[in-house]
Amino acid sequence: MGRVLALWCTALVSLALTRDARADEMTPELEGLELRQKAQAELRKLQGTLVQKDERRLAGLYLAFEPSASDPLALAACDDDGDYVIVLSDAMLRLVSVVARAQSYDEANGSRSIEDYAAFLGRSQIPGRRLLPPPPGFYSAQKSGTTMETRLREALAFVIGRELAHLRSGDLVCPHPTATHESGDDEWTPAEQRKALEGAASLYPGRQTERDTEGMIRALEAGRAEDGALGLMRFFAQLETERIVHVSRFQPTYLTHHPSPSTRASAIRAAVTQHKDAATGK
Repeated sequence: MGRVLALWCTALVSLALTRDARADEMTPELEGLELRQKAQAELRKLQGTLVQKDERRLAGLYLAFEPSASDPLALAACDDDGDYVIVLSDAMLRLVSVVARAQSYDEANGSRSIEDYAAFLGRSQIPGRRLLPPPPGFYSAQKSGTTMETRLREALAFVIGRELAHLRSGDLVCPHPTATHESGDDEWTPAEQRKALEGAASLYPGRQTERDTEGMIRALEAGRAEDGALGLMRFFAQLETERIVHVSRFQPTYLTHHPSPSTRASAIRAAVTQHKDAATGK
């Protein structure tokens, strides 16, 4: 009887471990609502870096979430009431989350999980379909990383700070900014999205490198380091390579609106140097 009980307990433990492994492979890194809350928290921190006149001019600035699960994008825009808004798609939030997790594994293992995930998407992602998670077993041969939360917040701060730089610099002027948050602002409509994308055609060919530099400096002033932003640039650099070498059809809107990832990475590093020099009085 004791031998049977021992075998039964062993089987239960084995089953539990198998389920845990499968859950680790298949469970989304973070749920959408939690990611939205983290993004909103980063915007609040970034707004705290604005001087008073800019804070007044951008009164009522808020984050809107575009429900697309297939196209990673981030936009500076005006909503249909004429308020300032930064738009993030759910696919962008999901991508930042996956890249942050991959980066934490890379730091723990000396691996290239970020590039591996970009290569996987470049060769497997079908445009218009829900963004693919890493394939089963993606992390199984590596020890778990511990920096995902930090890298996630760093990357979100840079992505949002970069769009905030456009608004602070006056690249886009909204007609009726108000500090009053309307209930309808919680829903980003298809009509608002179309108008924002039309405006992006003239907004994003502007001073791209300068906006990246300012966006990174704002993130640094908000207490975030540059590592998460550089991890995101690693992802987009590899995805760009996949488009050239393997003729990948997957091209996120975010990638088309911004300069080459290598140029952006240089701007991020320059911002770090500039911020350190300012702090030391050089």
